[in-house]
Amino acid sequence: METIQEILNFSVGSFSVGNVIAAIVIFIICHTVIKALMIPIEKILEHMKIEPTLCGFLRTVIKVLLDFVAVCIIADSIGIPIASLLAVLGMFAVAIALSVQGALSNLANGVMLLVAKPFKAGDYVEAGGVEGVINEINLLCTKVVTVDNKDIFVPNSEVAGGKITNFSSEKLRRVDIAVRAGYNNDTETVKKALREAITATPNVLTDPAPFARVSGYKEYAVEYTVRAWTESANYWDVYFNLMENISKAYAANGVNGAVPGMNIYMKEK
Repeated sequence: METIQEILNFSVGSFSVGNVIAAIVIFIICHTVIKALMIPIEKILEHMKIEPTLCGFLRTVIKVLLDFVAVCIIADSIGIPIASLLAVLGMFAVAIALSVQGALSNLANGVMLLVAKPFKAGDYVEAGGVEGVINEINLLCTKVVTVDNKDIFVPNSEVAGGKITNFSSEKLRRVDIAVRAGYNNDTETVKKALREAITATPNVLTDPAPFARVSGYKEYAVEYTVRAWTESANYWDVYFNLMENISKAYAANGVNGAVPGMNIYMKEK
């Protein structure tokens, strides 16, 4: 027993064999406890039904915090002052934060986007100066696929720092088209042509009812506004089909388009 006691008391500086063995035992206990705690924590995170990216981030943060507590306990068991350890780690954290402050800003905004959920994968949005379909949302950037099939990675700080327009969040969307016709056309004839174009366009809803009325008088033409509701997924098909049908309806009803003109009056002397 005396020999074992001597071995345990053997030390180099402030570290002794006994302290090291105690630290190993504490490490095993802490590792086991953390592993056991993470099981219900993961179940709670899954039950909350949050975004997978945010769920993974929270899981990592909780794991790091538990590991940090374990390190403090182990350091204290081998005689390292916790205050000194915290001071060193604090200085290290400040240095890292200053060197990657741009990434930290994107990270913070990424968490905000995942929590606030202004959009989700598959939505058609305009955000960060880019318009397209959201393909992926991660903690540092948002991947947007444009209508011409380009992948654009927008930093989350730019997405969250500007205006976000989500075109897919509502089930229905209104198609607004402004067209013109010359002053020599009868107003009722033009409105009849526009209504025919709306009727000929597939996927236009009857409730809310379509709209075609005079909306302005320009220098050389009368302006008409056409409004038609459709499901968000059919927006672009309705938009382009309606534009084509308006042209056909104009021709079928003899409606003249808006052409700039000038009347010249000559006075005989």
